Amino acid sequence: MKLPHRRQFFYLAGAAALGGAALGTAALGGAELGRAAAWLAAQTERRALQVQILRLQAEFVAAKIGQFIKEIEVQLGWTTKLSPDAIERRVDALRLLSQTSSAIAELLLLDSSGREQLKMSRGAIYDCCKTDFSQDPKFTVAMAEGFYYGPVYLGGLSGQWPYMTLALAGTRHDAGVSVAEIDVKFICDIVGGVKIGQAYVIDAQGRLIAHPDISMVLRNTDTMHFTHLQAARTAGVHGGEPVHEARDIHGHDVLIAYAPVVPYGWVVFVELPLPPSR
Repeated sequence: MKLPHRRQFFYLAGAAALGGAALGTAALGGAELGRAAAWLAAQTERRALQVQILRLQAEFVAAKIGQFIKEIEVQLGWTTKLSPDAIERRVDALRLLSQTSSAIAELLLLDSSGREQLKMSRGAIYDCCKTDFSQDPKFTVAMAEGFYYGPVYLGGLSGQWPYMTLALAGTRHDAGVSVAEIDVKFICDIVGGVKIGQAYVIDAQGRLIAHPDISMVLRNTDTMHFTHLQAARTAGVHGGEPVHEARDIHGHDVLIAYAPVVPYGWVVFVELPLPPSR
């Protein structure tokens, strides 16, 4: 057999060496890519789990808020079932309600013409000034639809505490309307109990109505200019593509989940800070 020429031998040897090096590099690169892919898969799975936890918390808080208001609605509803002639029994029922529910700041009893019959706060009855509420939505809407959920507003002695109005009309046309002014701070207490991430609530107008930092609520913070909050609120209330990553109101990257509070048009958000990108 003819042996290869010396120069050809060195050429073949060099080619073999380069081929072996290339195979080694490819193997190393493949291992690195495999590790990177595994890391990305683990991060994706971890993030999906975090979003699921945040969503479950948002749904739990939304359900708890809805249940709390519903309980007040049921209790207030009993006062509308009594005859207008049974004023003493209605007073007793309203007094009991105001004494047992710390969230109720004030109760009003309106007759079938919308005129104030009774005003009560924390069980104390005030002299009726017979104010005419016949054109007020708390009367007109309640009489037309049976109930009225008012927007959250800042009121109280200082004019800086969040309240909402709940009004219910009696099943009898002459029963009038029972109205409760509800202290919304209880919602702040509920969102403050979230253990993973930070929860808060915005109303149908995009205003912040509950936050662990009550000062942000008292500043009447408007979230309408935060695009991600409005996109998430629209998706949460009307359905649509969910938003899972965003920037919070301080400009930090966060994971986000949310749930609507039916039927008030509110949305509960729960956020978790994302680690800075490397």
